[in-house]
Amino acid sequence: MDSLIDKIIELRLRGYVENFKISGGRLTTDNGMQSFQPDQIRINEFYRFEGDSNPDDMSILYAIETNSGIKGFIIDAYGVYSDPEESDFMQKIKELHKGNIY
Repeated sequence: MDSLIDKIIELRLRGYVENFKISGGRLTTDNGMQSFQPDQIRINEFYRFEGDSNPDDMSILYAIETNSGIKGFIIDAYGVYSDPEESDFMQKIKELHKGNIY
């Protein structure tokens, strides 16, 4: 079973290098220079991690590609540490592909 860090490394090696964040209701690049609405984003893959020993270790790793070709990822915690703005934004993205649970 892969860990969250293992999957991030794998995604980076496959070209998902941008560390996205949600700011002001938009997905933004780490430097804040570009931002995207949900209809400008495709989730190519997602991985849900459920902590075996600690229920606080629950998160979803999204591999994202924008309509301008920027590939990166975002981590969305769920449960106790969830961020409502982030979760709401991710639910608005219509184009979603494969997912796995770890």
